[in-house]
Amino acid sequence: MKKKNVFRLATALLVIIGLVVVTGVMAAEKATQQTIQGKVEQGNKGTAVIKTDDGQTFKILGQNMATMIGKTVKITGTLSKEGNAARSIIVTHFEEVQD
Repeated sequence: MKKKNVFRLATALLVIIGLVVVTGVMAAEKATQQTIQGKVEQGNKGTAVIKTDDGQTFKILGQNMATMIGKTVKITGTLSKEGNAARSIIVTHFEEVQD
């Protein structure tokens, strides 16, 4: 009987720890999601970039934006920085903005 209670307690503890970890990851992911708006352009290395009105440039990752070059879009995603140079956004959602 004692072994059964220890097993139940250990299982309940693992479930609680799992829920805390998953909740923390989801909260961190939401916190890093940002939306930027700008014009999609062809980057130096052939990849699409978005240039914002204030002059910032971001490489677009995770979404083929070749058909959106020259258009204004609103992109939601995770911002990241690669070393000391380029910034990028990993796209989770985008939509075209009518001028």
